[in-house]
Amino acid sequence: MKILITTPGGTIARRIVPELLAPEFSVRVISRNPDRLEFREHVEIARGSTDNVAALSRALDGVDAMFWCIPRAPIGETNLHAYFERFARAASQAIRDSETPRVVSISASPISTLHAAEEILNDSGAAVRHLRCAWFTESFSVPVAAHPADVSGPVTVVNDIADHALRLLVRTDWHGVEAISIPGPNDLYFAFAAIALK
Repeated sequence: MKILITTPGGTIARRIVPELLAPEFSVRVISRNPDRLEFREHVEIARGSTDNVAALSRALDGVDAMFWCIPRAPIGETNLHAYFERFARAASQAIRDSETPRVVSISASPISTLHAAEEILNDSGAAVRHLRCAWFTESFSVPVAAHPADVSGPVTVVNDIADHALRLLVRTDWHGVEAISIPGPNDLYFAFAAIALK
């Protein structure tokens, strides 16, 4: 099974790639700066940006599944909506051109600027799972604790997201489009508080 990983230097992808370095998987990454990747000796490299349809289409050639995450917006970017849409439109076209069957997408709550990107990916013709991260997303910032007492939250939530993505990437038995909510520490804090008050 061949899997393409986007944003390979990102917080989530850095946890996914090592788990895929097994004989049954072939890992390809797309990166503008692959020389910075610590695992570059163990993966196939496609050089390019994920907002470039031609580069992404080449990277998707022969791929069974793609991990899709829009890179963090550069400092000073004032129009996040346009930024996310640009990447999503390139991805949707490349997915359609290459007939990629499955895509696991990092997203956020439906009221976020990433929701429009979800809709664009939904038109790609692929089966898509949007992992909606209520508290964390690679695209916005480095995670911070949602509650002052929660020092393990960032690592826990990133690992949960990576685990969800990994399980979907290696399976071939899912179809259609679906959004999956992944709770963050703040959600868990209030859930435990509610149980304690009962």
